[in-house]
Amino acid sequence: MRIRRHRGPGRPFVGVLCFLAITLAPGLTTAAENGAAAEPPDAPNASPVRAMPQRTPAQLFAGVESAWAAGAAATIASYCDSATAHVSLKPGGSPASAPTLGGLSFLIHDQLRFVVTKQFRIVRFEVDGKKRTARAWARWNGDWGGAKGARDLEVQLTARARSDGLWLLTEIRAND
Repeated sequence: MRIRRHRGPGRPFVGVLCFLAITLAPGLTTAAENGAAAEPPDAPNASPVRAMPQRTPAQLFAGVESAWAAGAAATIASYCDSATAHVSLKPGGSPASAPTLGGLSFLIHDQLRFVVTKQFRIVRFEVDGKKRTARAWARWNGDWGGAKGARDLEVQLTARARSDGLWLLTEIRAND
């Protein structure tokens, strides 16, 4: 019995391509996993933002306080309920919303980038057990530059418990 081999044009080229794909592909994957071309950690288009509901309103507001002080818009957005959250960080401005946490992250990032935050501190919060809502008041000290300069704003945070008992923000509003 005789075996015939097809030796048409392009046959060796396919073998070389297969060899290169097998040997180089693992190295390319490793470079991507190591963040060789990754965006900054809090860029609006970085990895998808995932919701981080908290067990208690105190934990939720403490997480927001830490994230705000660090200027981490994606983390602040992760504490929000994307279906109902409204954000207004410009005093007197109308609240904006977005259908996704990534969109909320962009809204927050877009408004925080104009301010050099010096301090963000929760000063008090209240919980309404019957309505399953909580509200916090924070003092935001920052420098807006130009004519606005440095100033203190009050920020109101409103949260609601989900059906599973975990808490997410439904509103972030800055007031003069």
